[in-house]
Amino acid sequence: MKYLLLLCTVGHLVWTKPNSECSNPLVETINSKNTTWKAGVNFPGETPAEFAKKRLGLLGNHQDPNFHPEKKVHPVGRKTVIPPSFDARDQWLECRDVIDNIRDQGNCVSCWAFAAAEVMSDRLCILSKAELKFEFSPQDLLSCCPHCGYGCGGGYAFAAWIYWQERGIVSGGDYNTNTGCKPYEGLAYLNNTTPTCKTYCTNTNYTIAYDNDRRIGASYFSMSENIQQIQYEIMTNGPIQASYKVYEDFTTYKEGVYQYTYGAELGGHAVKIIGWGSENDVPYWLVANSWGSDWANLKGYFKIKRGSNECGIEANVIGGIPLYDSDPTTDPVTDSPDGTGSAMKAMSSALVLLLNGFIFFILYQ
Repeated sequence: MKYLLLLCTVGHLVWTKPNSECSNPLVETINSKNTTWKAGVNFPGETPAEFAKKRLGLLGNHQDPNFHPEKKVHPVGRKTVIPPSFDARDQWLECRDVIDNIRDQGNCVSCWAFAAAEVMSDRLCILSKAELKFEFSPQDLLSCCPHCGYGCGGGYAFAAWIYWQERGIVSGGDYNTNTGCKPYEGLAYLNNTTPTCKTYCTNTNYTIAYDNDRRIGASYFSMSENIQQIQYEIMTNGPIQASYKVYEDFTTYKEGVYQYTYGAELGGHAVKIIGWGSENDVPYWLVANSWGSDWANLKGYFKIKRGSNECGIEANVIGGIPLYDSDPTTDPVTDSPDGTGSAMKAMSSALVLLLNGFIFFILYQ
């Protein structure tokens, strides 16, 4: 089964290494156009080709026409109030530290795993009213999801969410954080190499066993290319995952509202949208990147033009609802709260795991 694949290779780009922003012809070209954003050098000493190879998750449009995930539709009408600006960090202050956590995929082009894990973490915190500040592990997805793609070679966006719902994902922070069950490994962060799947907690200081740490999703879905639908979903349930096409000029983004200005298409990238607003009368989406908080001038965030499907960002939106039960005696993997409609609720843990394995096998044949 084929899904939207976020690949991680780049074509052969020929550039000269910039000594300064003034000597970078791409930066000069973009800024000379007086567009809605400013360009600059984000990683001095690296050519744009090196930058792209290490940081961008490129998009291959491999979609199965027979695969139609549920498309969520909200009852949005003329009386629905959509504010002119919105920021999930301000809306859910109790979860601000989770939502505002800009992560760093390093040299592994694993944007597909990071964007999914970030959105899952945010939504679980919001749903639990900050009772569960559980940091889902991109490492667990990257290494252990057999049908998510090629690890550091790229991944399928929807497959990550299916894996979350069927198998569950453990906790884990960024590289060198010692946070959660499976923090991001140096092999991926430093060497762009997919580590082998480990079904145990690699953080020896973490006290919860791997199988007990896994948490699953109740549902996943796509969104239509409708601005109000996307906004309403963010307002209601929290940040969403989106994929968009990446062009050469995006590697130089510093500030302002990005829109395609100059350069060839490199592929695509998966990110997290947390809100929206307007700058100088230009509407934008507020987006969290996974290149670290020192990227660009907005502490790891960027703004991209809203309302015109800029670079395809409004056509590739994914969300999901975590499985959450406020009763601490229940198992997050095998128990289901009232209202989810899950058949697992009445099953023993052994039968649930068997059923999940069977469904997972069928889905990917």
